[in-house]
Amino acid sequence: MRKEFIFNLQKILDFRVSLEEKAQQALARARQQYQEQNYVLDNLRYELSQAKQELQSKKDVSQGDIWLWNQYIDRLNFDISHAEVILQKIAKELTLKRKNLLEKSKEKKIIEKLKVNQKMKFNHEQEKAEQKEFDEMAVVRFKPKTY
Repeated sequence: MRKEFIFNLQKILDFRVSLEEKAQQALARARQQYQEQNYVLDNLRYELSQAKQELQSKKDVSQGDIWLWNQYIDRLNFDISHAEVILQKIAKELTLKRKNLLEKSKEKKIIEKLKVNQKMKFNHEQEKAEQKEFDEMAVVRFKPKTY
């Protein structure tokens, strides 16, 4: 009669799986933030190039207009540098979250490997017990020929 395999550390494995899933979600959110900030930075750079082109293409520009355009361009440059700082910060967070996910994944795989090894050992022991039982039945059923 075959027994069912029960893994003693199943709750720990389930907990590690949930930690890994949370780390994956955190990494996905960080990637999304990184992409969004990259998009903001690209838009600011595009705006800056458009503003420079527009300033150069204008004719009959007054000194007040030049001052306004330069102020606008300076502000765009400031916004770009600020966006780059934020992007670097998000990139560091992304790296940390990636490392955290890797760590959680390794911890889960250790428990999974232990489970697989214990199940293989359990199955091997069950097969040995069954074989022993079959051998005993064969010995009991064996009737030597009498002459």
